[in-house]
Amino acid sequence: MRMSKTFLDTLSAELRHMQPLHGLILAHSTVVLVIVAWRGDIAATAHQWYVEQFAPLYFLALPVAYAAARLVLAAVRAPGMRLPRLARLPELLGRAAGAAITFTALLLFLGSFTTFKTLMPFFWGGFPQDRFLADLDAALHGGTDPGPFLLGHLDNPLIIEALQWNYAAVWSALAFVPLFFVVLQAPRLRLRYCLSFVLVWATLGNVLACAFLSAGPAFYGAVTGDTARFGPQMQALQGTLSSAFQAYLWDIQRQNIVGFGTGISAFPSVHVGVAMMNALFLRDISRIAGFAGFVYVAIVALSSVLFGWHYAIDGYVSILVVTLLHAALKRLFGESRHATAGDGLTPSPATP
Repeated sequence: MRMSKTFLDTLSAELRHMQPLHGLILAHSTVVLVIVAWRGDIAATAHQWYVEQFAPLYFLALPVAYAAARLVLAAVRAPGMRLPRLARLPELLGRAAGAAITFTALLLFLGSFTTFKTLMPFFWGGFPQDRFLADLDAALHGGTDPGPFLLGHLDNPLIIEALQWNYAAVWSALAFVPLFFVVLQAPRLRLRYCLSFVLVWATLGNVLACAFLSAGPAFYGAVTGDTARFGPQMQALQGTLSSAFQAYLWDIQRQNIVGFGTGISAFPSVHVGVAMMNALFLRDISRIAGFAGFVYVAIVALSSVLFGWHYAIDGYVSILVVTLLHAALKRLFGESRHATAGDGLTPSPATP
């Protein structure tokens, strides 16, 4: 009975702590589902795709790897000390249940995010802002479109291949895997990090993306009829990983299909925004880690323009908006740099 009470008390505390996140996700998902229902296609959501793709990651692969690592560390630090820690099992299970609910909420959010992103062209009847954003981008760069310029000066196939795999695979790992460890190991940081994650995706990829809907250089010819402007750039990228995925996205868009990672929008860049979010949190923990994070932001921003996913201005705006969001959340939580760095990603005695 006492073990059951400890479990329930711990779970209740976890839910209260993460209540602002769950409330934000519930509000966002409710709005999206109302829009879907208004369109009369309640089945047209991306939620099942994210459950299929991420549930094995958050509920199987990462927990197994995490538990195995903790067991190895425990064996190395204190051989023979096993049973005494079983007394904390109800508390650990309560925290694990709270983490599982948080991950479930985040999967709900990602499904709602992609559902809304796929629907955005429906509101505008297409992508109305590409000419304006492309012209503004060129004006900011001396009358030259940055994408074709960069590709013309970077003709090393190995570098291009490495940048493409980074943009597609490494970025995804750095975007989604840290969530797991922050939720489990950073009690004072988890709520602010998770709120930042949701706000960055929703603000950049839903609110601003819908308000200034554009498809990006890769699809510029298809949405404006001007195939000459970015045509040579996209022709030079034919046969690459980016080109293949862009063809897939455009085909899915034309068929009005909702699925994993579907939806096209350029302004502003979620890729750059998420990288910037992580860089800012890393800077709060360590100057060296922060510097590495900002270098990675530059690599992602360059890649997004090089491969025709974004106009350069998409990344600039993302960096600005995410910096403002980060500062606002730190102020809301009353955290100084020193206080955040003190939490870091180090397990406290109360964390599993």
